[in-house]
Amino acid sequence: MKESARRVRGVITDFVQEFVENPYLCYTEHGLHALLYTMLYNALPAEQRYATWKGHKVCVVQKEYPTAGRLGASKRQNWDISLLKTPPVSLYPDEANAFDYLRLTAVVEFGMNATKEHLARDIECLDHKDANLDHGFAIHLYRLSKSKCKFSRRDWSPNARSILGKEKVAQMIAGTEVEVLYAMYDATGKHENGAWHLVGDSITRLI
Repeated sequence: MKESARRVRGVITDFVQEFVENPYLCYTEHGLHALLYTMLYNALPAEQRYATWKGHKVCVVQKEYPTAGRLGASKRQNWDISLLKTPPVSLYPDEANAFDYLRLTAVVEFGMNATKEHLARDIECLDHKDANLDHGFAIHLYRLSKSKCKFSRRDWSPNARSILGKEKVAQMIAGTEVEVLYAMYDATGKHENGAWHLVGDSITRLI
């Protein structure tokens, strides 16, 4: 694994641990995207934050960068957060829109209180043969509070049937190279709070 991908892993590891300790830093999942983007950008040495593509300065960290192909969908999708390879190189360097097909070192897909279907789709895309990335990471977060007195309307009840245990998530990535950072914050205490790194058949507790 290249240093840049290891740096992404380190940042998202810190990110999920911070989520368990401070789950309400951001109201929405999209707010968490922005927070992680900032953390990843700041983690890069200043001289590695930008690259040049055909005479234009390009940020190495990208939000909503397009997938190289449809990845089983009806049209191209967008990755939550991507890290461009440097120096930049395109899958189609001679095309007019070659900038839309730059190769990726790493991609991070998100889900907070997301369904099994959402996570399964993230895993499918990250593991797709046409994904155009070296390393795929999925962040799967739960934020739970009392069903009749939720701290936020964005929270789920600890009794929600859609909650996936980390062992179930590990089964979902079996046979893939996708890594999952799984974090649980349950204000009621019904579920074990913590963060875990899932890869292959390994589940490692982080906090």
